[in-house]
This record gives sequence, C-alpha cells and structure tokens, in this order.
Amino acid sequence: MMKLIASDFDGTILIDESISKNDIKAIRDFQNAGNLFGLVTGRSYHNLFPLIEGKIAPDYIIANNGGHILVRLNDTYKEIFKSVIKKPAAQKFIDLYAKNYEVTIFTEDRKLYDLEDVDKDIMALAIYTKDQVENHLEKIFDFHYSIGVVDVVNRGIDKQKGIDIIKDYYRYQDEVYAIGDDHNDIVFLKATKRSYTISYVTNPYVNKVCKHRVESIADLIKEVI
Repeated sequence: MMKLIASDFDGTILIDESISKNDIKAIRDFQNAGNLFGLVTGRSYHNLFPLIEGKIAPDYIIANNGGHILVRLNDTYKEIFKSVIKKPAAQKFIDLYAKNYEVTIFTEDRKLYDLEDVDKDIMALAIYTKDQVENHLEKIFDFHYSIGVVDVVNRGIDKQKGIDIIKDYYRYQDEVYAIGDDHNDIVFLKATKRSYTISYVTNPYVNKVCKHRVESIADLIKEVI
C-alpha cells in the first residue's frame, strides 16, 4: 500500500544549512518503492528549489504555509493551487505593522520591502521579530509563527489545508506520516496519528502534539517501510 510523508523543511531536513546524505538516500528509496514524499514549508517555491535541486525531488511541494502547491510531473512541477494576497489587503497590513516591525513582501520570486516595487502576485507577507505579534487583521489574514518570523497569508490558509488538497489530488485516504519541528507545523502534526518530530526539538507545544520522536528523516522512513 502506498504511503505518504509530509515533511517540514527548515530544522527537519535542512539542518545547519545542509541536507544529510542519509536523508537524501532514504527519501529516494522511499519514493522508488512507490510512495509519496513531500515538503511542507513556509518558504516560497522559488526560495526552496535552489536548496533541494539535485538532492531531493519531492513528489509535491506545499509552499508559503499552504498558499502555493505544486506536484511533480516527470522533471517539472505543476501548480495546482495558489492563494494570492491582494494589494489593498497588503497595504492595510503594511500600514498597521511597518511602524513597529521589519515587514517584507514575498512575490513568487522576490523579497521586497515596498509595495510600489511589486510587479507579480503577492504570495505572503512577513514580520521579523522574536515577539508574539497579535493579529489585528484576522478577518483578512492568518499568522503562522516560527523562530524569528511571523509568516502572513490569506485567512484560511495553513499547512494542513495544503495537505488536504494533496490528499484529494492523489486520492490518498490513509493517515499521513507528518514530521516537523516548529510552531507553524503544529496544525498538520496534530491532524494525524502518525505525527513525528526530531529528537533535538525542545518546543513543548510541538512535543505535546507529536506521538513519536526520531533522529532524522532517514529514521522515520526506516519505521515506515
């Protein structure tokens, strides 16, 4: 029976700015056995791809915390979902938060600081801070908290919604094997009985929702196949 893994990227696969050879081999073996492996990340697709090119070829990518979803068809990726932030909404956000925080705008392929420079679809916004920032625009946006940054996407967008879209796309009805390490992973970790985190993780909220701990992605795959 085909199995599906949904993995966070930063801190789960990319550790100390590198991806281990053991993890790369394990992921390839898992896929070659007829299973599906995907990345679920707050990064944009264009920011993620140079870090994995030639190393990992995920069957699917859930980028921008669920706001942009692509599936692999042979050697290319096909977009199956995209949630675009409208400029007036982005302006409201900037007017409210840029006074006190460093705020950035992410298009499909650029990181910008001024809305006037935007010439493509806005995929996400971000606040760079270690503080817990209150969402004063909750009718428009969802905030996803990570270490040192608050990722901002359209209301109703999150990593688990992205996984639901992937499950529908592949007509996958079994439990997902999910692994992550940070606050923005909790939404999809708590949605499955097969939730994992990495052994070094100390975040109490992540540890509370995860049923299992492993040393690495390679160790998770050993348990799965």
